[in-house]
Amino acid sequence: MMSRFNTLRQVTSRKHIARPRQRRFHIFAALSVLGLCLGLLSADLNAGSAVITDKDIRARLALMREQKAALLTLSDMMAGRRIFHPKPAKAARRVLIENTRKIPRYFAKQQMEANSHAEPEIWTRWQDFETRAQAARQAAKQINAGSVNGLRRSLPAMVQACHNCHQTYRTTPNRAITH
Repeated sequence: MMSRFNTLRQVTSRKHIARPRQRRFHIFAALSVLGLCLGLLSADLNAGSAVITDKDIRARLALMREQKAALLTLSDMMAGRRIFHPKPAKAARRVLIENTRKIPRYFAKQQMEANSHAEPEIWTRWQDFETRAQAARQAAKQINAGSVNGLRRSLPAMVQACHNCHQTYRTTPNRAITH
């Protein structure tokens, strides 16, 4: 009986030795699969996006992306795709007011890259560009973020202001809401 107990003890001790190796292998395999998935997802998210080397152009694009996110928030609330809450609606309105104020400053330097989508006419027709940016700021100030009905009445003017500028001063005007 004693020899059988020793044999059982040896078997169980071997299992305990093997388990940490198996666990390490499983953890390594899981992390490898996760890394591969994240790599593929990252490649998919960056597909079609160009590398912009100029810091001023990157700042312009970031400004426009912030405006797009704010407009999407408001338009989703207006269309019922997102539950309306006054706090985030007012925050999105503030982003639009602040960012439309910054547009002339962010475009002041005539920086061009192939994938920036800015037309050179921005700088040859600077006064008109500034006027359009001011019109967008006024439209942002007029957004009524207090209710869904307020958004329905006031948000289309903001979207139109964005489209008016992009149709003239963007190389590939967006089909979506804006930017």
